[in-house]
Amino acid sequence: MYIHAGAGWHIRKYETSDGQACMSIFMSCLRKFPWRGAPRPYVARLIRSLPGAKIWVAEEPNAGIIGFLTLQPHDAYIDHIFVHEDWRFCGVGRGLLEVAREEAGQPLTLDVDTQNFGARKAYEALGWHVAASAGEDKGRSQIRLVSP
Repeated sequence: MYIHAGAGWHIRKYETSDGQACMSIFMSCLRKFPWRGAPRPYVARLIRSLPGAKIWVAEEPNAGIIGFLTLQPHDAYIDHIFVHEDWRFCGVGRGLLEVAREEAGQPLTLDVDTQNFGARKAYEALGWHVAASAGEDKGRSQIRLVSP
């Protein structure tokens, strides 16, 4: 579906056997967001989002799953995008977003924590822009971003 020949990874549709690897990446990333607190509600939210979502994984033959993205296709909304920390700045997030954009056929939206400066900088570099405040969730504020 999407291949980054130089880095050796590719993107494909999610398979149920990918679940444990995706959850491991998800939990690792949540630990990097201390303002979010306990992971339990976020894990529940991820699990609830899966039935209606289109899901892709980035995979490298030696490392296995290195990232994943969930898209709610009816409104082109990205629920989750997470990349293993060893594979950041390798184009994995960009590739996942490109596949989702192609599938949606329209600009994408997502919400990002205002305190997640790394993600905000990455989206800005990809041409995303702030559409609105996405409100507050348990004391943390978010902004809604729209893709080009």
